[in-house]
Amino acid sequence: MGTPPTNPAVSDSKLRRRMLRATGLAAAALLICGGTLFTLRATAWADYTSTSASLATRQAATADLAGATVTAIDDARHLLADSAGKVLTEEPRVALRTAIENATVRIRPTTEALKVATDAAAHAPNDDLLSAGIALRQAAARLAALGFPAADTLTSVDQDLAEARQVVTDAVAAWSIEQERIIRDRYTNHVHAAGWYPELDACLGSVDLTASYGVATIAEHWSCGGRDFPEEPGTLITLTGLRAGTYRVEGIVAMLNQATATTTDLPRGFDLLYQTCQNGQSSSMSMTALTKLG
Repeated sequence: MGTPPTNPAVSDSKLRRRMLRATGLAAAALLICGGTLFTLRATAWADYTSTSASLATRQAATADLAGATVTAIDDARHLLADSAGKVLTEEPRVALRTAIENATVRIRPTTEALKVATDAAAHAPNDDLLSAGIALRQAAARLAALGFPAADTLTSVDQDLAEARQVVTDAVAAWSIEQERIIRDRYTNHVHAAGWYPELDACLGSVDLTASYGVATIAEHWSCGGRDFPEEPGTLITLTGLRAGTYRVEGIVAMLNQATATTTDLPRGFDLLYQTCQNGQSSSMSMTALTKLG
């Protein structure tokens, strides 16, 4: 007995059922796989977002610390510049300059780390839907690895600067007190009138002889105050009355004999001359030069 003939309709129906079953399985597999990829990527994105937010928080706190240190450095630099010539000794300013240099070096790792963090956060990973979040996880790991360990030392940097600034501030205050004392104790001479012998003999202070000499000159008798007039070059004095102002003594620039000298022998080129007869002797008439400072 031979093999019965195949029914083409039945064969086609079985083939279609097999194909539909395979297609359904493939679709189910694709659905399951797609759902898994989506879940993995969603988890990776959540991790990345959380890590990025954590870094931003740490970065903001560190930026505040660094900003305070930068301000402290700037304040110290201004104080260093303003205190020039206003301290009795340079040691406090030298110490402040050293503190500024140290602070500038010590803040550098933190500012560099902040820049790295800013650059890293600004470039989000290029991650497609079918990557299962691999790029997101790698980016999150990089962000998590970033830190600001040097920021912990900035508080001590600020403290060092504050201490050095205080020393300079105290030094400037001490200098100011000394200047006030110098001004208070500075030799003062009152030019009470312009004239000649009658005014000199009144012994009320110096007399302006400019009109008679043709050279700016004040004078006193030795016994009326001439013995007390400073002669040391560089000494600062104060004149009141006529010729009022602050003057620097340049020293005795001429010693004249009243009996033989004339106005042509008077020194020229100075803001003011002070004349007195040394030890009351007209043969040793000293001319002290003065430079007006203000």
